[in-house]
Amino acid sequence: MVESRPLRGRSEQLGLALSAVRRVRAVGASGVVLVTGAPGIGKTAVLTEICRQAAVQRFRVARTKCDEIEQVSPGAPVIAVLRSGRDPLISADDYEHLGQIEPLVLADRIATYLEKAAAGGPLVIAIDDLHWADRVSLFLLRSLIPRLIGLPVLWVLTSRDRRLKSELESVDHVRFHHLLLTPLTAPDLAAMAHDRLGGVPSRHTQQLLAPSDGNPFLAVQIIDGIARTAGREDAVPAEFTAAIHRRLSELDPTVRRAVELLAVAGRPLPIDDLVLLQPELTPELVGDAIVSGLVAETSGTLSFRHDLIRETVYAAIAGRIVRELHLRIADHLLRVAGQELLAASHVKAATIPGDLGSALILTSAAEQLTSISPDDASELAMLAFGTLRPSHDRWFEIGRRCLAVVARAQHVTETLTVADQLLARADEAEVIGQIETVTARALWLGGRVAELTERCDRVLRLPGLAPVIAARLTAARALARTRLVPGTAAAEGARVALETARTVGDQEAITLALQASGEAAKNEGRHQASLRHFRDLRPLLGTSYLAEEIIALQLLDRYEHAQTLLDQSRRDSESAVEGALPALAYAQVWQDFNLGRLDDADAGALGLIELGRQLGTSVHALEAMMIHAAVLLARGDYEAAGRQIEAAARLTDADENIREPAVPLMRGWLAATRGDLDRATAILRPLLDTAAESRTFWPWWPGWTAVFYEIGTAAGEPKFARQAVDLAELGAERNPGVISFQGLALNLRGRAEDDLALVARSAEVLASSPRPALLAVGAASYGRALLAAGDRDAGMVELDRAWDIYHAMGSLDSRNGVEATMRRAGARRTKWDQATARPATGWEALTDAEQRVAKLIAVGHTNKSAASTLGISINTVGTHLRAVFAKLGIQSRVQLANTLHAHLGESREPNG
Repeated sequence: MVESRPLRGRSEQLGLALSAVRRVRAVGASGVVLVTGAPGIGKTAVLTEICRQAAVQRFRVARTKCDEIEQVSPGAPVIAVLRSGRDPLISADDYEHLGQIEPLVLADRIATYLEKAAAGGPLVIAIDDLHWADRVSLFLLRSLIPRLIGLPVLWVLTSRDRRLKSELESVDHVRFHHLLLTPLTAPDLAAMAHDRLGGVPSRHTQQLLAPSDGNPFLAVQIIDGIARTAGREDAVPAEFTAAIHRRLSELDPTVRRAVELLAVAGRPLPIDDLVLLQPELTPELVGDAIVSGLVAETSGTLSFRHDLIRETVYAAIAGRIVRELHLRIADHLLRVAGQELLAASHVKAATIPGDLGSALILTSAAEQLTSISPDDASELAMLAFGTLRPSHDRWFEIGRRCLAVVARAQHVTETLTVADQLLARADEAEVIGQIETVTARALWLGGRVAELTERCDRVLRLPGLAPVIAARLTAARALARTRLVPGTAAAEGARVALETARTVGDQEAITLALQASGEAAKNEGRHQASLRHFRDLRPLLGTSYLAEEIIALQLLDRYEHAQTLLDQSRRDSESAVEGALPALAYAQVWQDFNLGRLDDADAGALGLIELGRQLGTSVHALEAMMIHAAVLLARGDYEAAGRQIEAAARLTDADENIREPAVPLMRGWLAATRGDLDRATAILRPLLDTAAESRTFWPWWPGWTAVFYEIGTAAGEPKFARQAVDLAELGAERNPGVISFQGLALNLRGRAEDDLALVARSAEVLASSPRPALLAVGAASYGRALLAAGDRDAGMVELDRAWDIYHAMGSLDSRNGVEATMRRAGARRTKWDQATARPATGWEALTDAEQRVAKLIAVGHTNKSAASTLGISINTVGTHLRAVFAKLGIQSRVQLANTLHAHLGESREPNG
């Protein structure tokens, strides 16, 4: 229903939508219009009218729709937006490269194109029929809409259901309108009949419209039927389905089969393709199909006039014929068009048990999708695996290919299902070992390390196992044991595994053994060795372990080198392994946190949490939530920190071996800051008792030992405090020459022995640390020691230095502790009175990090260029920008530029 006639009964909804169009143009702010309703209710007509009105107002309109059959093509509808219309947003060459890009990188690339286009004028991005959108397309929408806040972009989306409503209406700083289309009233239907028939409809015509139940599309079919039959009222169908069936029955058999073929295709087809699929189809017969009113022709392509017609035609086709047509289309797509993914979608709809050809197509499509859409890949692989029976002579071969897909997709349950069925029919030790090797990596990524160890042990006991397979399984077992046994034992197992792998010269075994060696060294706090192992992985795995390499550099105080790798990873992100991208964002958060950039660290952590929500995974979300909680603690917001820690504890799909130390560490720290020292020591004591032989790296972060020591001394627990000192000295011993470890060890030993000279030496060493928090720890502890020794003036100098560092970081809790010490010693400072609470709104409410982002965006930077300039992630820029909009009470980047201009004008006024 696309004719340029009034949309009866939709004036209220169109009024809301057009107000959104005007607002986007006038204010430059983002908006979303979601149109929902039953099939045929007029969603497409409303979307079309919004696009038409926007074009009149000089919007650049990009429009596309989702097709049921294209759900297997990841991101296709959103990608297609970029090339739609007379004025495509990107070139054909750029468009060709988008289809095989992994979703995180794809979202970034599309956002860059859209930001550039929006800088030149307002945009409407219209996507019809989102109820048929694939997983990647939905992920892209969840990513792009918040990414483009403040830009003149209006998203117009239609769907039969309202599942997206809660997600879309919760996006900050994006005005959301939900247009729920309800059935038309009898007067609206009569007005429609008047518009189309050119006169007042008779009572009988109005009675015939009643069965449409207010559905505009069904009503149009009835009205058009009346028009075609020239008033022969008895010839007008009372039911839509009956009308479609009747029209089909009146068609020439060749035309009918062409219409059925188009219905099975599930998407518009070029007439040339239709003729290839049905050679007996002549131009005259194509014309007959168009005259029937079922299909329409646009630019040499046939499509149904409405999805309801296609669905009704499809439902009328016999099952056997449906399958035959699906397979015919799949064969055409493979042989002529070379479109394996689309072919797989048809095979998926037509597969029957024992169909080898279908199983092969589904398996190949699954292999293509593994890196782009793992969930879809796993679904196709499991369908392919279930298509053949074990008695089929190619079942085992296809089964192993399917196993590789589901394992790489990290679908542990499916991996074990396929692996166990294959193993039940495998006799040779080498084949069993190969299957278990594939299974091992999925179990590791899924955190099921105990099961991984048991399965490896079982196979390693088999006689006749090839040395290469034994080396791989030994390495996989060593990797799993880094989460199960104390550090020393894990390190020895990894050493043996690496020697074995290098002896047999197998790259996969070497890769697994290097991972095990790096993890074991990290858990032992031997960070130079950990860095060496992770560096050795780079030629083998590319960027997959680059984040671990960066974190090892951070733990060695090599923050400049870590930043170099982070910057390089951002420049190379488009060629990165997608699984590495969240890990790199996590490494950036630690970089900011350790260097005292708490605002950037907090924004990055929140962005990483949001990324996990978009991806539907808790990978790195737990660590991000811990960092967010640490920033809240530093700022003195204990209640919010507590809520965040408990939310992290509920992440049931996070690796238990990571959650187990991280959550208690934060709970203990929170209890101590609240003054509940008994609870703090009770929570932390088990962790401190086993820290020297830890199965995780958490206790080895510089700074934790100082927290442990201060809790122990405040609680009057000398043993607890001594353990913290011993742990600090062990860290220094294992990391010789690393200032942060050396300085903390000296600091805690000096404080424990009340040795002023040693505390002074530690302050001198820590003054060279790249970590501001450790500089402050050295200065504060030295200042307090000087006060205790009676040297008030020198002590105040050190305490002033510590106060300034904590204040600059925004670590208010530690700053206030230093200030309290100085006040007890009789000191007063003007800067204390000036360090008032930041206002909640206005320019002065912005943190330094938020101001840096705001200034760049205000002068025309995109999120990506701002991130590159500031050396932070795009997610962090987005988080800062949302905070800027909230504090300034603005909705667009134009308003941000105006606000900045006004602020600069005000700041210049006093100087005339």
